[in-house]
Amino acid sequence: MQSRPHRGRMSDRANPFEWSGGHPALDLVNTLDERPFDQPIETLATYADVVRFAELARLIEPSVAARLKKISGPACSRVAKRARTLREHLHDVLAAAHAGRAAPRPALDAITTAIQRAHTARALVAGSAPGFAGHCWSPPLAANIPLHACALAIERLLVDVDRRSIRKCGACDCDVYFLDTSKGHRRQWCSMGNCGNREKQRRWRAK
Repeated sequence: MQSRPHRGRMSDRANPFEWSGGHPALDLVNTLDERPFDQPIETLATYADVVRFAELARLIEPSVAARLKKISGPACSRVAKRARTLREHLHDVLAAAHAGRAAPRPALDAITTAIQRAHTARALVAGSAPGFAGHCWSPPLAANIPLHACALAIERLLVDVDRRSIRKCGACDCDVYFLDTSKGHRRQWCSMGNCGNREKQRRWRAK
């Protein structure tokens, strides 16, 4: 494993999350920052972190997030742990695909269970045009709402997105996944200004 100087908790920063994914489920996977290193930085350390991520990723509305931020207790800690576990199951699926392997069955089964629970946590309510109804969380103050929102985002990624457009950053010391929407699907880096430039400099020095 590689080492890197300690940079402090990401949750203490003004912008704590990596938003290079282009899809909220990929942004969720990327919440374990500096994954390839000895001491990866956990940005979903607390329930408040999970709520904040779900809000900033637009998986839950700000009004819902504001109510959830007032919840505390052991149930919240369990939700945060389950969110981290769900994230790692998705990472296992993506890592297998990147390596040319089939998705691991235990990871898919765990994701399936999380998605099923998420669907049962939603109810239909009368809505405005164009549809007759919309979804709401039921009950509206359940601590696991941000977890359910993340599970539904994962479902959309795995079912609706062309797997060939999901890429892993080409830098040797980066494990960020992103949705490649570039012309010709030739994007290599999570960020040209960061990983792209650093990798080009590394290759230039190696010549």
